[in-house]
Amino acid sequence: MEEGTMERKVGRCAARAAAICAAALVLAVVLPAAGPAAAGEKPVKIGIMPTETVKALIEKYQPLMEYLSRKVGRPFEVHPLNSYDEIISHLKSGEIDGGVFGSFKAHEALATIGAVPVARPEKGGVSTYRGYVIVRKDSGYKKIEDLKGKSFDFVSKGTSAGYVFPMALLRAKKIDPNAFFSRMTFAGKHEISLSKVLNKESDGAAIKNLVFEKLARSDPRINAELTVIHKSENFPEATVLFRKDAPALLVKSVRQALLGIEKDPEGKGVLNSVGADRFIPTDKKDFAYLSKLVKQMEGK
Repeated sequence: MEEGTMERKVGRCAARAAAICAAALVLAVVLPAAGPAAAGEKPVKIGIMPTETVKALIEKYQPLMEYLSRKVGRPFEVHPLNSYDEIISHLKSGEIDGGVFGSFKAHEALATIGAVPVARPEKGGVSTYRGYVIVRKDSGYKKIEDLKGKSFDFVSKGTSAGYVFPMALLRAKKIDPNAFFSRMTFAGKHEISLSKVLNKESDGAAIKNLVFEKLARSDPRINAELTVIHKSENFPEATVLFRKDAPALLVKSVRQALLGIEKDPEGKGVLNSVGADRFIPTDKKDFAYLSKLVKQMEGK
């Protein structure tokens, strides 16, 4: 065998071994140690999409998994997945038991696979967000009809504030966005949509109010130069869902543990980790407005 061929095979083997070791390390971090009450019980798997890194995701949610393990009496695991669609697919197949969803994909999971809403976090009395359509103040635009022939940024098709709300608004006004705007772009992030309008790269954009308000606290130009011409009603944020056929007792136990967490001394550090003051009840009725917008957007 030629020396170069042998080196390549050894290199491939080393790479495979490194990948296996890396996977083992991730699992070692992800899987919480089950307490005595959880011994022998099948783990409850919670799918979550990383918004930053897998390491940051685990650091954020691992205390909550350990808390639920103690309170429910079964081990809980964080399962990082690449997208909300992947979480829905894994819920449907039974590979995972629950997941944490943004409003649009939570609505989709409720509508398509019968997922069960459990609770959502609240911070500073806020557990929802709204959609904004923004323009520059010096543009003189007062309503979305004024953006005819102008450029506009959505965020992505999987967002309530950055896509469903403005699309439903356009449909309600019998406007075809493809013919209406001179340029229609998906910015990918709410921050980018806002920045493009602020810096005169786009005439209008759809964004989440929480992003607008957060950025405005550190950049005085935002309130000085931008204005909101349309606002949606409220969308529920970061909802915990379980699969349709999850045991009713499990869902009830998780709901009870989450809804009482702020009263438990053990829960304070957990809430700090996930950036919440408490969890509040969440039901299908909380998605009624979003469901109405989705139907409007689809012309139903």
